[in-house]
Amino acid sequence: MLSKIEHLCNVSFEALFVKNGFSSDSDLSDGFSLLVEDLMAFVDVTKSCLDSIRQISEHIEDAIVYLDAGCTESFQLVGAFPIFLDLGVRAVCSLENTYSLDVVADWNGNYDPAKKIVIMTSRLLSDAHRYILRTLSMHQGVLFCSIFTSISEVAHSAYPDSPLGPDAFHEYESLLLQDYEELIENSDLKSGRSVDNNTKENLTFEDEGWSRVTSTEEDIPSLEASSTGKNLYGNNPRQKMVDLGPKLIVSVHHFPMILCPFSPKVFVLPSEGSIAEACLSAENEDSLSAGLPSLSTGLPSDGDEVPPAATLTAHFLYHLVAKMDLKMEIFSLGDLSKTIGKILTDMSSLYDVGRRKRTVGLLLIDRTLDLLTPCCHGDSLVDRIFSALPRKERISSSTSIKSSQAQLIPGSLERASLEVQIPIGEILTEEDPEIDDSGLSNRIEAFLCGWDSYNSAPEMVDLINLCKKASDQRIFPAELLQGSLVSTESFRGTPYLEAILDRRTKDGAILVKKWLQETLRRENMSTYVKTRPGLASKSELKTMIKALAKRPSSLIRNGGIIQLATAALSALDESCSVRWDAFISAEKILSVNAGDTSQSLAAQISDLINKSAFAGSDGKKKELSHGLLSFQDALLLTITGYILAGENFPTSGSSGPFSWQEEHFLKEAILDAILENPSVARLKFLHGLTPELEAKLNKPKSDVTKETSIDHLDIDDFDDEQWGKWGDEDEENDNKELEYDDMQLKLELRDRVDTLFKYLHKFSSLKSKNRPLREGPLASESNLTGDPYTNKGLLYKLLTKILGKFDVPGLEYHSSTVGRLFKSGFGRFGLGQANPSVADQNVILVFVVGGINGVEVQEAHEALSESGRPDIELILGGTTFLTPDDMLDLLLGQPSYI
Repeated sequence: MLSKIEHLCNVSFEALFVKNGFSSDSDLSDGFSLLVEDLMAFVDVTKSCLDSIRQISEHIEDAIVYLDAGCTESFQLVGAFPIFLDLGVRAVCSLENTYSLDVVADWNGNYDPAKKIVIMTSRLLSDAHRYILRTLSMHQGVLFCSIFTSISEVAHSAYPDSPLGPDAFHEYESLLLQDYEELIENSDLKSGRSVDNNTKENLTFEDEGWSRVTSTEEDIPSLEASSTGKNLYGNNPRQKMVDLGPKLIVSVHHFPMILCPFSPKVFVLPSEGSIAEACLSAENEDSLSAGLPSLSTGLPSDGDEVPPAATLTAHFLYHLVAKMDLKMEIFSLGDLSKTIGKILTDMSSLYDVGRRKRTVGLLLIDRTLDLLTPCCHGDSLVDRIFSALPRKERISSSTSIKSSQAQLIPGSLERASLEVQIPIGEILTEEDPEIDDSGLSNRIEAFLCGWDSYNSAPEMVDLINLCKKASDQRIFPAELLQGSLVSTESFRGTPYLEAILDRRTKDGAILVKKWLQETLRRENMSTYVKTRPGLASKSELKTMIKALAKRPSSLIRNGGIIQLATAALSALDESCSVRWDAFISAEKILSVNAGDTSQSLAAQISDLINKSAFAGSDGKKKELSHGLLSFQDALLLTITGYILAGENFPTSGSSGPFSWQEEHFLKEAILDAILENPSVARLKFLHGLTPELEAKLNKPKSDVTKETSIDHLDIDDFDDEQWGKWGDEDEENDNKELEYDDMQLKLELRDRVDTLFKYLHKFSSLKSKNRPLREGPLASESNLTGDPYTNKGLLYKLLTKILGKFDVPGLEYHSSTVGRLFKSGFGRFGLGQANPSVADQNVILVFVVGGINGVEVQEAHEALSESGRPDIELILGGTTFLTPDDMLDLLLGQPSYI
């Protein structure tokens, strides 16, 4: 019987027993139970997130739940809102956009006033303080306020700029109560009246809580201002006039499972959470961007200061692993990953002693060890979807927030939102002679007319006119029907996102088509469209989407596949696919030229820049119709070219991979392209030159018009040549001033372009400065021959080496206190143990510090499949999900250190 189980599960009982320390027959029962646990307890990040919500059911039952932007992003992707409804939540509202009518919103039809509110935040308590305080001011009748934060209590005290101490949660509870009571008292003293128990609950603020709470900076005390713990209004002689009624009870808890899982084994962090927004490096000669780790030189840094993101990331991973009931063996590759590993080792000294816990090999990798993969446009349907679809606007940039409050937290950066906006309404409302969708507008108009047939108020007339306009222009449903991806939506138990994460573009589109066909059969629907096996055309997908969404009941039941198919359709649209394919073609050409000479590579980069200059101000139209790339796209390709040049021509120039003449031609090409594209001034290295560039672009047009009009007058209206030359002296003076301004602008641009190329030299030195890329098998491509390997990213190569049990120089193992004791103390008696390997673990968690993309998920699973180790569970995580456009912003936008 046991041999049959071994054969089916592809595992060896003896190997597992020896691995876990069971050597005698008396341990057979323990070993067998552990084996069953290893076989059955698969790691599921999505399930752990949903279970964590259920575990706080007693707090959220019959409460109004407020989520900040990071939590909303996480729970939207994981599909947690139905669970909130099942657990008896009154309503789920936005923390940043608190509204006075939130108190009357109730999913369960309960008309009693709410006595509990729950606030969940992915930020530090000090960052979320103003929003928490404003929310409390809107619900002055509540008795209990529970706050859940994804940042642990120890992380709050260890964070450099945090005003909270070791007992951070209790300190914040008392400080929040003090600020809340002061706010209520000040608002009542300003109005010149006292508050009793009855008026306290009925007190309302004008303008949805903004005018009274945030009218001035002094109205909401900052946490830093009250961090001393003193009574902020103890000396106020009018304090006795105010009776605040029953005291509010505040409790703060740690909720670590706020993350964004794309599948049960792939996750990233919320884009508007404190961890993802924290800086990964300080500005120095080895750093590229605040959103990326510094280069891994292997040398000690100038200062002992640890980047804020390192501390927060270490604490997050520690509690994530603990929540899944695992213990860690920590490995790191890269300087910042090594720092995070050391923090984790200090935290897990006593944590990892448990015998019955499964072991996870935590592999930390710096993103800067491989910048080429996220900069390139790979064959991934998920990457295309996230690049093609618009993202949700960040809450921090919302126009409803005052400018003083909309400022980003100092020392943080903006990440692109992970919530894509799927244009379902646009697909469903396209012109189609066979489908008549005017019934919805007619029913809305009939409802509005019948609502109050005796009163034709102007507002009602406006609504009816709007409905008629919507019927004519087909804009009403399109504005309402916008979807988003949900990782828990599945087809017969297979999550959609998990299935397409491993697929290339063509295979993913065919799989989506298959799901649509199966869903149509299940709904007993038929479509009159010719389908071709092995292909998924846009017309086929669009016809099936419209057929499924034609009936409201079918639209609701099959919302998951309809949203995913619409997202895939947008990614395959010509407006997006032409640009993506043009990138792929350009990147292939650069790769081929990088294998030739530096002259050919420099000439190819210069050609791409010159072609992008033709796009001009109307570049989008040309780009979509002819596949031309914009100047920003050419700059991203320039970065790619410099990375390739540094790998192939490290000694061509004195300070860079190209000779002085080759780089001079590149500089001139970029200079000319900037003068033709003033819109690129948003890039950081051109900051402040927008007015001058726009004036330069408009001057030749006005000058040509003026000269043409003067020549016309000379010929037609004047016979004497001297009248045609009248006023030349003034024009000469104006021309001299214009020439001087143009010269000044060009000199300034040359300085900016020189700065850009000094920055580009950092990319060409990635291989020489990153120590793990200089030594060992990762340094050269001759260890494994064949193009399929050389074209893969670092993650694939690293996992191939690790799972093959090859030595990887630079890969550091972080031994715990107990491990170091065995190695140093008992080692002298011959009882020491050898360092474990990542491949020895049944569960491997790879976390890329800086972010991952869809191609890397594909390649990681390919490496695992080729290793012949089906017994290994591979979990992939990263700081954020990166697209090539995100990389352009990180490297040349505001977060860059150019």
